[in-house]
Amino acid sequence: MSLVGIVAKVTHPQAAEGVVSLTTWLAGRGVDYIIDRRSAEAAGLTSTLERADVARRAGLIVVLGGDGTMISVARLMEGAAAPLLGVNLGSLGFLTEFTYEEMIPALEMALAGKMRCEDRIMLRLHVEKRGESGETHTALNDVVIHRGPHSQMVDLDVEVDGVFLNSYTADGLILATPTGSTAYNLSSGGPIVYPSLGAIIISPICPHTLSNRPIVIPDGVEISVAMSATARGEAAVTLDGQVALAMAPGMRLRIRKAREATRIIQSPYKSYYELLRGKLKWGERLRGRTT
Repeated sequence: MSLVGIVAKVTHPQAAEGVVSLTTWLAGRGVDYIIDRRSAEAAGLTSTLERADVARRAGLIVVLGGDGTMISVARLMEGAAAPLLGVNLGSLGFLTEFTYEEMIPALEMALAGKMRCEDRIMLRLHVEKRGESGETHTALNDVVIHRGPHSQMVDLDVEVDGVFLNSYTADGLILATPTGSTAYNLSSGGPIVYPSLGAIIISPICPHTLSNRPIVIPDGVEISVAMSATARGEAAVTLDGQVALAMAPGMRLRIRKAREATRIIQSPYKSYYELLRGKLKWGERLRGRTT
């Protein structure tokens, strides 16, 4: 952790202040740091590095922003094992566990080796077009196949380790990691899965058949998804809601656990269960309700 990386969501009004606080604190303690060009410009600093350079070179990365910023950095790391310290400038913050006020104390503890890290699995998506190998992508939260601009449902055939699972007629299909279980999967009625578990969730989006329910399977399998032979038109594929691909008949998506994992520094101030209660408002009484 001799080199600290800094990445910020530059559109947030508090990002510049946070970058200045971090760089001042690190410089005052003789700790080397790197910062991406856009984050530096927002704070009135200078850098020629892109975000990907910071993600691959730093020994520890402080991310100021929301979960989306954390996810974008995780995808750029390409196997680098640097832990991410997420400072929540957003509204939800399942991944960015530290508040702005906790940022400097948390970084000090992390540099002293007093923080616990948790590895989160990622998904590797490999695209095949009519039997020929194509592009490869990674996702921390989810791979989502959904209907394109047309109104009709999509028909998707799914296999697990070469064994047929089901044909889904639905608005789409979510393949989520445990980390992503509290994202689109949750809003689509899928289960919350503890983030360090080795599992993959398959959740249909508004299935035509109500008996098609989410299923949680081991993360050591390969999942194959193809449009049914009778399907017409195209579907859309998104990774973490940030990368988009088109899916047409004759294409096959192969999804499995990626070799690399995302290492996230855990907050000592709250547990995952406290995080769930706070973010999902569990246990709160309904206020102002009339009878």
